Amino acid sequence: MKGPLLALGALLLVGGGAALGYGVTRKPAGGMSAQASAAMASAVSQLDGDVKAARATVKERASTFAELQQVQAAVAADENTAKDMLEKGELKFTPQPGEVIELGQIPTGGTPQVLLVQPTGAMHSPHDGQSGSFADMMGDQVVITEVVSVKPLANADKLSGFVTVNRPLDLKPSIDKLAAAGVNGTIELGHEKRNIGSPPAGAETQTMTLPSLPDIKLSAVVPAKTGGMPMPIVAGGGVAAGLGLLLLVLGMMAKSRGAGATQVGMPQQSMGFGTAQTQLSGPGVASGTPSPVDAGSSMISPTNLGPGAMVGRWEIIKRLGSGGMADVYLARARGDAGFEKTVAVKVMHPHLARNQRAVDHFLDEARLAARITHPNVVAIQDLGKIGGDYVIVMEYVDGIDLERLLQSARAAQRTVPIDVGLAILCRICDGLNAAHKALAPDGTPLSIVHRDVKSANVLVSRQGGVKVVDFGIAKAAQQSHNTVAGETKGTPSMMAPEQRVGEQVDVRADVYSTAAVAFEVLTGHGVNLDLAALAHLGIEGWPHLPLPSSLRPQLPAELDGLLLGAMSYDRNKRPADCAALETSLEAIMKKYGMVVSDKDIGRWVDSELALLVTGPGTEATVAPSSV
Repeated sequence: MKGPLLALGALLLVGGGAALGYGVTRKPAGGMSAQASAAMASAVSQLDGDVKAARATVKERASTFAELQQVQAAVAADENTAKDMLEKGELKFTPQPGEVIELGQIPTGGTPQVLLVQPTGAMHSPHDGQSGSFADMMGDQVVITEVVSVKPLANADKLSGFVTVNRPLDLKPSIDKLAAAGVNGTIELGHEKRNIGSPPAGAETQTMTLPSLPDIKLSAVVPAKTGGMPMPIVAGGGVAAGLGLLLLVLGMMAKSRGAGATQVGMPQQSMGFGTAQTQLSGPGVASGTPSPVDAGSSMISPTNLGPGAMVGRWEIIKRLGSGGMADVYLARARGDAGFEKTVAVKVMHPHLARNQRAVDHFLDEARLAARITHPNVVAIQDLGKIGGDYVIVMEYVDGIDLERLLQSARAAQRTVPIDVGLAILCRICDGLNAAHKALAPDGTPLSIVHRDVKSANVLVSRQGGVKVVDFGIAKAAQQSHNTVAGETKGTPSMMAPEQRVGEQVDVRADVYSTAAVAFEVLTGHGVNLDLAALAHLGIEGWPHLPLPSSLRPQLPAELDGLLLGAMSYDRNKRPADCAALETSLEAIMKKYGMVVSDKDIGRWVDSELALLVTGPGTEATVAPSSV
């Protein structure tokens, strides 16, 4: 009887399971069509490219006009004089198609005055001489505007000048393309909105923004979905599967009773395992999922960790670098169905494993970083002990540390693009703020302070990712080791003064060091403010650095006060935390129309790596000082 029961049970289980799976996984029909989605993506891409091109053009034109002596003379005069200069040919403006050029002046404490608009009769800009990049929607057009300050040749103590260049972008081709693809929706910019087709009120929409100008939003109505889960099929499948499972159990019970009678008196055979290089996934670990490192494996050392050697589940590919605390290796894990994951494995030097204080530092690094889940912090994936050696498995970053990029650029007298540099700094602030706000499992603040923020501890990837690394000396409210009173750790030249003299630190020490990194990134000049500098130069006027804009005139003047203020000797005069510093940096970027994506950062990294002399250790997973 057991054979028919098993066969029927299997048939019902398979058939019922198939019906149940079909019913549960069946998706409602409807939603946005592939044609409409493709049309949206195409329209966004085309419009984004047009905006970038227009912005670059008006910015270059306005900056060029602002440097002309004739323009500087015109903004120092009155309206009649400016028009007379134009008529006599002293001012030579040839507006490009659709372009509007405007000259004006702003009396000190007074109202902006427009002196000249070309072409004559064109509508002047609504931005009243306020410097910056702007975008405005007018009907079927987006007007891209650049306003640049002009230093007048005369009366500079009484007034300032400005030149404005704007260029319209026609939205109609994009709108027509979307309507032809059946898209109903809107294009929005600020308070202005332009309909696409006939969007119904209150309908569900899908929204996309322009990477170069997120204020422009393209929203499309998503058609209502129809159909759904077929309940009769689901119910029938569930009943059939349940009955099949019952029959299988009955059949297996009958088979087990028969097998038990047959095997009475058979000697039990032990099942031993041969020597294995790595521990396989144990109970409860999904196939292909990295398991914790094997505590029962033999001791490891650099001499036996060549390509192909195993560290727990991880197969060594090559050695990446070595430092005072550990060696770092590129490794991978392989699993079923072609699963493969590349990681960085950090192995503590064997001689340090006998030093409990060093071990505590090493383990605290992983424990603290593992509590921080953020795209701008290198992720810790595993921690354990193999024999007498301690191992940290962490995310591999396909790129290089920021310090080596800055050194290479400085040696070749290249500068980091201002917008890219500011974007990297914002991401550093974001990662540090996540560390500062991290919580323990019980929800209490960990109060992590990195204490060694420097360019060598920032990794930038070819994909444009920016990640803070090395929490090996981080200070937290909960950790195994404690800093001895008066003890200093970190990089002296980048330390906040209170950290350098061994006082207690808080998140404002990381604000100070981030500002020091910002000074190096944006000016191309190094910072070396160690204890000797503090003793020699004194507190007054700290940090005793030139204004960033004096080293690189293209830098926004607002950065002078922000960066030097963030490096104040008195921590109370610095931004309250890295989130506040990031907000100020973002405000400067917004004011000057700087929009930078990860792809833009990645392109800069790739260009620098192409110029960098390659060699052992060029790939960076952990900065040299971190290992």
